[in-house]
This record gives sequence, C-alpha cells and structure tokens, in this order.
Amino acid sequence: MIQLDIRAEGIQAIVDELEPTEKQAQAALRRTLSRMAKWLQTRTARGLSKELEMPQRIIRRRLKKSSIVKTSAGFSIRLFYGLNDVALIHLGARQTKRGVSAGKRRVDGAFISKTKHQVFKRVGKARLPIEKQAETIKAKADSYLEGAEFNSVDFHAQFFKTLEHELKWQMR
Repeated sequence: MIQLDIRAEGIQAIVDELEPTEKQAQAALRRTLSRMAKWLQTRTARGLSKELEMPQRIIRRRLKKSSIVKTSAGFSIRLFYGLNDVALIHLGARQTKRGVSAGKRRVDGAFISKTKHQVFKRVGKARLPIEKQAETIKAKADSYLEGAEFNSVDFHAQFFKTLEHELKWQMR
C-alpha cells in the first residue's frame, strides 16, 4: 500500500488566502483528489512500463481508479493494479526459426497458434499437452510500487498547485 501524507498546514494556508466557503473548499478538495489520482496513475504506469520493459498500453488497461473514500484520518484514493501474468501474444510476439520472440523475451520451441491467437509450447515430445506462454510481472511490479518514491516534492507541488487552481475555479 502506498501512503501519501499531505499536511493540513499547506491546505489551510491556501484556504486562508483565498477565503472560500466550506462547500467550495470541499468541492475543490474532491476535484483535486480526483485529479491527483489520475496524476498518480500516469506516473505509476510510466514507471511500471520502464521497470517491466513492456508498452504502457498494457499497464494502463490493467490500472483502475476505484474510488476516493473519506476516512477518519482524511481521504483515501484507491488504485487497483492488475498484476496477473501477461500473455506473450500481447507483447508483439513473432515466430522465429528457433521459437517465438516478444520484444526482449525469447522462448525456444514455442509457436504461435493462429486459431487461438496465443503463444504455446509443447510440454513433452508428443503433440499434446501444450501450455500457454506468459510473462510473470507480479514480483517486479510489487517491488517497484513498494520502493518507488511517491511522497516526493513533485507530488506535493502538483497537489497544492491543483488545489489552488480548483479553489479559484470554484470561487469564480
């Protein structure tokens, strides 16, 4: 779980400066949190893409913003990361003489099934059984998400900039 801590002093300074009503402040805070969830989605998708060495489109379609929840400690933004295995066919798999290559990944003895649109490899010497080939991403993604610095100066600066903008928009 990623923890982000925004100090109330910074928020209170902006509120004192602009003097919005309570309703305007709450609406601006809700919109700011929604925008910051999207900002965080973009940054994590970009970082995970580099870490896992796969296109961002694969990461983005597995990432969902579920909700913003008010808790006793403040607000909570919940992001869902789908970290199941990625089938090699989605990584641009191509048939080669030795097997299948998908980017930097190589699987000797594998083949692309035209009817099932998947990459398979035979388990033994017989025709069947075959198993679907996929890239495991959970371990690397978990280590990246736990080790990444999301509580950075960039996040705080963007948060306060967005909050100020939203308050000004609400008060127009």
